[in-house]
Amino acid sequence: MGPAGAVGVTYIRGSLLRRLMALDAIPQAVWFFLPAFVANPMAVVCGGGTPIDFGRTLSDGERIFGDGKTWRGLVGGTAFGTVLGLLLSLPFEILDPASSWSFGPPAGAFGASAILAFGALLGDLGGAFIKRRLHKPRGAKAPLLDQYDFVVGGLLASLAISAWSVPRFFSGDALLGLLAIIVITPALHRAVNLVGYRIGKKHEPW
Repeated sequence: MGPAGAVGVTYIRGSLLRRLMALDAIPQAVWFFLPAFVANPMAVVCGGGTPIDFGRTLSDGERIFGDGKTWRGLVGGTAFGTVLGLLLSLPFEILDPASSWSFGPPAGAFGASAILAFGALLGDLGGAFIKRRLHKPRGAKAPLLDQYDFVVGGLLASLAISAWSVPRFFSGDALLGLLAIIVITPALHRAVNLVGYRIGKKHEPW
């Protein structure tokens, strides 16, 4: 093989490697967003007790959030998401700290996971607030809002730690991963809600 052929092979290999690395960003973004994905259903599992709005209504006669949003759910969902992110970070911290799949050092992983989980639940609260303002009762369908309120909340909250979140969600190949999160969320949301309905933790299967 002449010099031109060798250059061509090198170029093809480099191009294939770049494409594989770009595709790798898709599962990685979902991986890093798992604390937010987990926080939302675990808030339902842990829920009950005192509502976050303490039963108060606004001038429109509707509750601020409703009985479905409780302090126990907020704390429990945030805690589960935080712990999950920390657990996911530990193997890489031990075996390969420089891995592109790593959440970072334990302290950073803990903080990032807590922000993602808490932000997701704040987004869910925002969705409940909007539904009450639209006079929708608890459990009523609100397409798109139901599926994406926690995603928007988690992503916006993650910007508070932009040095961590931007390379994982908002720049370069990570944008493919962000698109994947947007695409898979409705199906994942539906599946989780069906499970919650079957085990008696949700009143509606959506």
